[in-house]
Amino acid sequence: MQNYLLMKKSKEIEDLSSLLGFEKTFFLDEDFVLLEEDNKKELLKKINNCRKKIVVYKAKSEEMLRFALERTSVDIVFGMELINPKDSVHFVRGSLDQILCKIAASKGKIVGFSFNDILNARDRAKLLGRMILNIKLCKKYGVKMLFSSFSVSKMEMRSANDLEAFFRIFGKN
Repeated sequence: MQNYLLMKKSKEIEDLSSLLGFEKTFFLDEDFVLLEEDNKKELLKKINNCRKKIVVYKAKSEEMLRFALERTSVDIVFGMELINPKDSVHFVRGSLDQILCKIAASKGKIVGFSFNDILNARDRAKLLGRMILNIKLCKKYGVKMLFSSFSVSKMEMRSANDLEAFFRIFGKN
């Protein structure tokens, strides 16, 4: 299992990550770039500047999510569960739908799920419901999924076995 960490690379954190059971650990700005743009032109400009690194995009709006999946070379998209502040009366608004899943599957994009978002969520039940819906859609349409900690600090890190068990409960398998 791979571990994506939103912190600077250090030997201590790398050793802790391998001790927690992760095969490979990716660090922010060292191995991957995190983009959170609201403007299409700015997003494309920043993607062109970081060609040799993995590009991870944290979605800010449904329009930018679709643009990132459809027209950019973003590798991983995550955080789409946090786009809509409220659910509809009739359905859960997880920001993924069958059209976006088909686009992601055909373009080879990876949809990521962040344990850090769950850990720090105000309304955890709503977030978990949205994640479960998005996982079901990804499974149905054959979208690659990534479940990682996306930790900001050492104290937020969890073991690979814990994350795998949590993801298995959500319906990955």
